[in-house]
Amino acid sequence: MLISREDEANFPDFKSVDEARAYFKKRYGDKYNIGGRKYYEHATDVYGEYIYFDDVDGQSVEIGENGFVHVVY
Repeated sequence: MLISREDEANFPDFKSVDEARAYFKKRYGDKYNIGGRKYYEHATDVYGEYIYFDDVDGQSVEIGENGFVHVVY
């Protein structure tokens, strides 16, 4: 597993999806892949209206438009 729960707990507090993606690209390099996004009409304050579905070496990483990150284990 590339990203551990401890890693996730220690991610910086990102302010935007762009900031989070820049961090992941710098930290994980070519293992980081940008995916698509999905609009949620009834969005929550946690993610914002859009959720971006990226991955690190096959491990799913969900990033809210507000920078909230959730790693799927």
